[in-house]
Amino acid sequence: MATLSFTPLNGNESVLLIDDEKPILSMVTQLLKRFGYHVIPYDKSADALSCFESSPDEFDLVITDLTMPEINGDEIVARIKSIRKDIPVILCTGSSEKMVDTKINGPKPDKVLMKPSGKDELLNMIRMLLDESKQSKTERKE
Repeated sequence: MATLSFTPLNGNESVLLIDDEKPILSMVTQLLKRFGYHVIPYDKSADALSCFESSPDEFDLVITDLTMPEINGDEIVARIKSIRKDIPVILCTGSSEKMVDTKINGPKPDKVLMKPSGKDELLNMIRMLLDESKQSKTERKE
């Protein structure tokens, strides 16, 4: 009898979540908390960036929307990656991935998540990036 193997979607890592749409921010925060993640949500991109700049090692992953007032997601990605190149970043957008690639001139996000997306797609992407990040850190130590 074959056994199914699957990657658990839960975790206990810290996620910086940035989205100017409060209902989306609330919904994603609740989802991630339900799966065990420690979520620090921000609806103002400038505040989120200040938080990251003051304590960049507090976070294991960043999820940001692309289109926001104040500072757009592509600028957030660039600033975060200039502080910590190793942190996984997911950029969420309603635009096509090709359009995102042409729009971003600086550092690229690790993954682009198209809106709307399902919870399994988001949770799988988060888990994959966090596991890859842990693997990279382990390999650097050896």
